Amino acid sequence: MKFDIASKAIISISKEAILRRFLNMDTDSIEILDELPQEIPSLRRSDFPLHVIQKSGKDVIVLIEIQTDFEKDFALRLIEYTVKFKIKYGIEIIPFVMVFSPTKQATGLYEDSVLTFRYQALRFWELEPNDYIGELALYPFLPLMKNGENWTTKIENEIYKSKDINDDNKADLLTAMAIFAGFKDKELTLQLIKKRRDLMMRSAAYDIFFDEIEKEIKDKWKNEGLQQGLQQGLEQGIQQGIQQGIQQGIQQGSLRESKELIYDILEIKFREIPVKIASALEKIDNIEVLRNLHKVAIRCSLIEEFEKELNGYK
Repeated sequence: MKFDIASKAIISISKEAILRRFLNMDTDSIEILDELPQEIPSLRRSDFPLHVIQKSGKDVIVLIEIQTDFEKDFALRLIEYTVKFKIKYGIEIIPFVMVFSPTKQATGLYEDSVLTFRYQALRFWELEPNDYIGELALYPFLPLMKNGENWTTKIENEIYKSKDINDDNKADLLTAMAIFAGFKDKELTLQLIKKRRDLMMRSAAYDIFFDEIEKEIKDKWKNEGLQQGLQQGLEQGIQQGIQQGIQQGIQQGSLRESKELIYDILEIKFREIPVKIASALEKIDNIEVLRNLHKVAIRCSLIEEFEKELNGYK
């Protein structure tokens, strides 16, 4: 699920580059379509339907679908989406599937005794990252490409230093890159979060993503805190220094765990956590204050109530 979430978070930023580089479309305008009305409870929904007007004047609908692991029955669902949009809009529909995991099933063709259906299949593992250097909006997908994990450090630095995109877009791109890099090597994900977490927290996708790997991250940070504390103590050469260092490491782990418990409660109750609240919470380094805020998070009925209490500790 986290790969789907990351893809959807960046498609709004990357849609022009995706259409141009992957579908050879020279676009004049791109509109994200509202979903079809839910006439029946079982109505399925496309991942990302785009109404595209090309510079030639031709307009089409591109259905961007995401498959992390290619599912056996996916093509049948894609046929359903295609038919529903064709009936509603009456123009050419282009089904376009972005496939993350290597598979022989993503052929671009579905056939049985009744149906023959063609779709565009983008198989990331066959692409060369070097072919897309300079396309900043496509950088999050590069780790999925052939040996793409080796490009992570270079491309995340380019995103971070770029003057062509704002911080909110950088946050979405870096968060997506962290998720996709983990598809190849989870250690790369942890390194990216540690390095760029302050910026990545601005992304709406970050909270959902962080929930899925929070135990790994918390364990790693706690262990790093303990190791750092031990090293500091050993360098001081006295037992008191060792003990103090250990306690500092444990304290760091406790602070992180307390904050994540608060995040969990707020997300369950209010679904989204405003960036200003997350930023303010990250600045608190007093465990007792965090314990009080944990109680506030449980009791409050509005996110504004929590924010008011949080502001009182600034």
